[in-house]
Amino acid sequence: MEKIIELSKGNPGAMRFLISLASPDNLLQATVIIPKLEETSIRGTDMYVLWNDLCDRDVDKVYNLCINCPIMILEDACSRQDRSGKELVKEYLEPIHPLSN
Repeated sequence: MEKIIELSKGNPGAMRFLISLASPDNLLQATVIIPKLEETSIRGTDMYVLWNDLCDRDVDKVYNLCINCPIMILEDACSRQDRSGKELVKEYLEPIHPLSN
């Protein structure tokens, strides 16, 4: 719980995102997302912007950004509360190697 409070900086939306990573459906993604976020300055409101504004509350999109997007671009995009960051990261939202059926 301390880690959630530390990363979210008390932002309720960021807390909700981090708690959602504990869901059995999201544990694999969490093993990539949490360490990546710890490498960055993305905390609190910026984390909420990542989850809500940039990724439409889709953990798979957050996962894709954490894998594909350069840290400097991701931090810049997350710092923009006017949703303009979505344009910066749109090319990184899709998996590099999508699974085909």
